[in-house]
Amino acid sequence: MTKKTSLIVWIVGTFIFLAAMYPINFGICGVDSYDCRKTADVLQMLFGIFPVALLFSLITYKMREEVFQSWWKFTRWFVSVIILVTYFLESHSGGGDFGGVVAEAFNFAILFILYSLFVIISIIRIWLAHRKTQQS
Repeated sequence: MTKKTSLIVWIVGTFIFLAAMYPINFGICGVDSYDCRKTADVLQMLFGIFPVALLFSLITYKMREEVFQSWWKFTRWFVSVIILVTYFLESHSGGGDFGGVVAEAFNFAILFILYSLFVIISIIRIWLAHRKTQQS
């Protein structure tokens, strides 16, 4: 994938994330439309990684192609893992009882770990690839 295509994908995904985060403000859902807002919540969770990936795409955009490709090799599969895990966690989340609270805390912890790994590994890959291009 090219830098430009990647940037466009992350921008579109970030826009979907923002629209899902504020569906009433964007005119997507009505105030009383519970089902629409529930669907928007799921989309918000699934596209939550896109703003983070957009940030790293912007960082690598002006760098050499080798730096972007190093980051992209990692990102293309890790973002897929995050989306799949998020979908799995959200489709199996508990109800409104005490078990639901525990399930939500567990979901948050798992996603926090995945997002943290994504950020840390992205920083390391970009830094190492950038350092390698500077030495060449």
